[in-house]
Amino acid sequence: SSAMSSRFSSRPATGLSTLARRWGLAWGLVLLAMSSTAATGVPLGGAEHFAILARGAISNTPASSITGNVGSASGVDGFQPLTADSSGEFFTSPQIDGRLYRGTDNAEPTPTMLASALDDMDTAYTDAASRAHSLPSSQYVDVMAGSIGGLTFVPGVY
Repeated sequence: SSAMSSRFSSRPATGLSTLARRWGLAWGLVLLAMSSTAATGVPLGGAEHFAILARGAISNTPASSITGNVGSASGVDGFQPLTADSSGEFFTSPQIDGRLYRGTDNAEPTPTMLASALDDMDTAYTDAASRAHSLPSSQYVDVMAGSIGGLTFVPGVY
């Protein structure tokens, strides 16, 4: 079972769309957490434990309210204040209802766990990108022109 919910609410829209652009999601595909047991679900592996997961740095401008874990292989900016857990494995922030993992700044097993989750993210992307869409592209490409604040998405590929 996943620690994350199978639904994701974005708040605020500008924060999420800015993050999406800065995460390197220019490839235009956002994978929202979904159960790997669903008939049409994309298996996320270790990536399912993250609301936001990126190989590059994550910038939180303007401030966001994020439900779930955040992971970056290279760093984060704008999640202030960050408080290191006594184990050294993760950070907390008032803007995140979950844990923040920075592979370069956390003790093992975090770097190994992040590397595995990032590999799983790449595999999930390849799987999702190869799937045919039954909807008109206007319903899954550039949803609401990135203005998705306050909307709740069901699991799927957008």
